[in-house]
Formats: sequence, structure tokens, C-alpha cells
Amino acid sequence: MRSLLAVFGLFIALNSFAQQTLKEAPLNEDSLRLESRANLMGHLQILASDSFEGRCTATEGQKMAAAYIAEEMEKYGLQKVAVDSNGDLSWFQSWPFAKRFGDKKKYTSHSENVIGVLPATSPSDEYVVISAHYDHLGIMRDTIFNGADDNGTGSSSLLELIRLFSEKTPIREKNILFIFFSGEEKGLLGSAYYAENPVLPLSASVCDLNIDMVGRADSIHAADSNYVYVIGSNRISTKLDSLLQVANSQHHPMALDYTYNDPNDPQRLYERSDHYNFAKHGVPVAFFFSGLHPDYHKSTDDIEKINLDVLYWRMMLVYRLANQIMAYPEKL
Repeated sequence: MRSLLAVFGLFIALNSFAQQTLKEAPLNEDSLRLESRANLMGHLQILASDSFEGRCTATEGQKMAAAYIAEEMEKYGLQKVAVDSNGDLSWFQSWPFAKRFGDKKKYTSHSENVIGVLPATSPSDEYVVISAHYDHLGIMRDTIFNGADDNGTGSSSLLELIRLFSEKTPIREKNILFIFFSGEEKGLLGSAYYAENPVLPLSASVCDLNIDMVGRADSIHAADSNYVYVIGSNRISTKLDSLLQVANSQHHPMALDYTYNDPNDPQRLYERSDHYNFAKHGVPVAFFFSGLHPDYHKSTDDIEKINLDVLYWRMMLVYRLANQIMAYPEKL
């Protein structure tokens, strides 16, 4: 009983703290929603277009997507932290790629994680990591698999979050490290390489908030799509999950579904996206996901089936959570 009361007490304290910080930066919710929806769709139309050929790891389509993401980072004044082969700062963390036996696709020898930092407004040595993978399956049997939901929605959310934090969050007490991983569909390869070769010390990473497939509703929630699956938020740090509860209570609360957070979950989704390579090193993580659907890993995963409203609200939950984490004075 005492542990339950302690958790409840922490929630009340964090909620009081949140209400104080929220008043410092009010948002025009209606205007913001319209603008963000348009931006999310704009990014989706580019990332999930045929011209990017399904963004398969170590292909020209993936590199075109990487270049587009880097242009957006440059546009909003992020800082380069990766280093290229000449020792110069770069948006790209290059990592070696070797194709699997029997794979007949045309690959290059390297793929790229795209990385940028939005610095804190006062000196900080802490980094809130927000991540998404931007690769997909590419071309198979002469058909392009555009991956609008997987993971065009996560990548588009991350791009819009870059704008929101740049323009709408004038006070940032911690740095934000944005990472777009490639190689997720090949076995979390890009994030595994990053975890072993971090551009900034993993010890400086406060947490990783990972976004993967957040634009649809699964059959379980067909009647009400105002939900999001949350995975891992209380496994390493219960404080992270408490801050999530506070963030979700601030505006347009969503149903937080912890079904896949069960350690006995047969789908083992905790281990199937890029946050897992942070969790293995003890970094607190929260994975946001809207579930599997009939178009998962099929050529029919196209932008016409994305629900922009729920995509926006799920993205905004990550935005509000990250703001809570940046203002939170203690270690998660």
C-alpha cells in the first residue's frame, strides 16, 4: 500500500510542477493542430513517395530520404554532432552494411543514421533523445513498398517535433538529440551501431523516446482511435512513466494502452524497435506505437490510410512528455 501511495504522491507532485511550467508557454491549440497536420502530411508525401523507392537500407532511395531529413535539420538550426571520414562535422553517422546471403537488391557498402542536436537555452550536459527509423523495405518483386505508416509516420513526427521545439519551446533546460535510424528493418542495425559508437556519451542520454508506426488504428481500437500503445516507459524508470501520465493529462488525454509492455507479450515488441538498443545500456525508454494492421509490411501501406488527427495527437503527447522531462530537475 505504501508503494502505491508513493507513486500517487509522485504523480500529484509532478502534476503540480507541470501546471506551473505549462503556464510559461501556452499554445494556440487550434492553430497549431492545423499547421502541424499540414506539415505532417507534407513530410509523408515526400518520404512515402515512389521517388524514394521504399527507403530500403543502403540504397539510393534511403540516401535521398537521409538528405531530405538533413535539409530539415539545417533549416531549423540544429547542430551537427556526427563526424565524417575526413573528421568534419556531419549530419550523417555512416555505418558499414553487408547484405544477407541471397539478397539480390543493389546495395551500397554503408548506410547512415541522421543526427542533429537542438541545444538547451542554458548550458546543459544532458540530452533527451527522440528517435524514429526512416528506412523501410524498398522494392520487392518490382513493387515499391512505401511504408507510409512504417515508419513514415514516425519520421514525419520527428521532423515536425524539430520545428515545434525550435519555434514553440523558447526555454529548453536540456539538449534534444534527434536521431533518424536506418537499418531498423534489417534488425535494428543502425541503432545497434549507434549504441556501440555513440556520437555523444550514452551516460548523457536522459532517455530515448522512440516513435514507430503511429498513424493508424489496429482492429482492437477500431471503434475509438484515441489511444497509443506505450512500451517500456516503466521498465527502467517509473519516473518516466509518471511524467508520461502528467503529459497525457495536460490536453486531449489519450488512452495509454500498456498491453505490449507485458514482459510475457508473445510479440516481444519491446525488443523490436530502436529504443531497445538504448534500454540494453540502461537508458530509460518509452516506445510509442499504434499497433499492427493488415497493411503492415505490404505494398498497400500508403498515405491515404493515415489518420492525420490521431497522428497529430500522438506526436503531441511525445512533445509534451519531452517538455516535462526537460524541466524535470531530478535524474530519471
